Amino acid sequence: MPFTAKELLAMLCGLGHKLTLSELKDFLDNDARVFALQRNMYITRTGAFTNQLFSFIPTQREVEQKVFVPGDRCIPFVDLDMLSFSLTFEFLGQELPKKEFATDCNTARDMFCLYGDEFSAQYISSDPACQNLHIAENNFELPLKMNLTGISMEPIFEKVDFKYGDRILCRVYDWDKGIIELIPILTHKLNPFQISREDMERQKWYETLENALLESFDSMGPCSGIEEQLANVFYEHRKDLCIPDCGSIHEFLDLSKKIGLELFGVETRLWFKGKDVPAVGKWNEGMYVDDGRAIPFFMLPDFVIDCYIKDQMYEKKDDINEIIEKAIPKDIPISKDEKKLLTLQIENRNAILRKNYNWFADFPNGSLRHRALKLFTEVGSLVCELDCDNKELDQLPQQELVTLSQLYTHVSRILEILSDDSECAEDETCAMELSLEGMEMNFEDIKPLLISALDKVKKNRFNVI
Repeated sequence: MPFTAKELLAMLCGLGHKLTLSELKDFLDNDARVFALQRNMYITRTGAFTNQLFSFIPTQREVEQKVFVPGDRCIPFVDLDMLSFSLTFEFLGQELPKKEFATDCNTARDMFCLYGDEFSAQYISSDPACQNLHIAENNFELPLKMNLTGISMEPIFEKVDFKYGDRILCRVYDWDKGIIELIPILTHKLNPFQISREDMERQKWYETLENALLESFDSMGPCSGIEEQLANVFYEHRKDLCIPDCGSIHEFLDLSKKIGLELFGVETRLWFKGKDVPAVGKWNEGMYVDDGRAIPFFMLPDFVIDCYIKDQMYEKKDDINEIIEKAIPKDIPISKDEKKLLTLQIENRNAILRKNYNWFADFPNGSLRHRALKLFTEVGSLVCELDCDNKELDQLPQQELVTLSQLYTHVSRILEILSDDSECAEDETCAMELSLEGMEMNFEDIKPLLISALDKVKKNRFNVI
């Protein structure tokens, strides 16, 4: 049910939680599990997608093996934090058992493509059926043949004459636990050229989804990911899209001539087919202000400051000024008061962290954190060097600009993980090293292109009088 921030605040305060209305609103506006509605109303993903309908068609190989792989087929109707193999599927009130599905690497990637091609291998590697593949150690290259955890369709085959081409209608009836009810829809025909009422309704469904996505590109841009794009569209148009005669997103992408999976820096997004996703559009141009500060680096997150301090202790140094020089790019203007505030913050954290610092315990993470900080500093310096207004940003290479932004986000995430004193698992450390290596290469690729474009922008600022 929809609710207001005030209603939620009253409930939380009644349970003993202490927070302000502005803090709660800020949380609700930025949490991916909540949709902001009109008139200061909100609704959670649970309320939005419980009992909503979606469907998919098992592949011929799945039908032959009497199994289907959930993969990305339940996006955006289930909790994104729940890995697909952990979802529960029921048929006629009975839970369907797990069953391994033998496949090849290309089919496996296709089954997880809506997570983004850049993340599909990581989702696949988390599957219990892949635990012996050690994908992270092999640079996330998938083997030619492999198994995935699937859901047995044998109980369905025992009850109905299910064939390749038939559809499975799904309904999420417990979002929190990831429980989904399945309803087989027999659609195979003796005459494949015969057009039924369901076919016509499904064609209308494809057109509705296409128009809704095209509208979302203009209003919301590429969003933070494919899942968020689909979640917003399906919730807003749920009365027209969550219907018994619905199609599937994979079928839609195969049919659509206007929308496809396109590169967005080092990531993937739904976008106009064959077109690059721009870094700046009318959905975000208001974020770029002409105050000379693309990102306020003097207001660094605590975990970044902690990483700079631990890096100094790891290298057996003790110079606060050196941290400030690394943390604040030369091109960013900073007042004496701001620098004094940052210095005080670093000194306080430095005194706290040095009391319990153990060089030997920090050794496994120290070198990785040092590399990540070096890249973070270089990315931050380049961002500040690209001091452009809205019109000038359009003259920079858009994909490289997007990649730069993504590198800043991704390396920040690595630093956040490494700021924790707990030791990372070997697989996690290996994955971060490979990720960081890829980011370093990406940065070296885009830096000269952005610098070259910036030089042209600066030349155009001069007019001959």
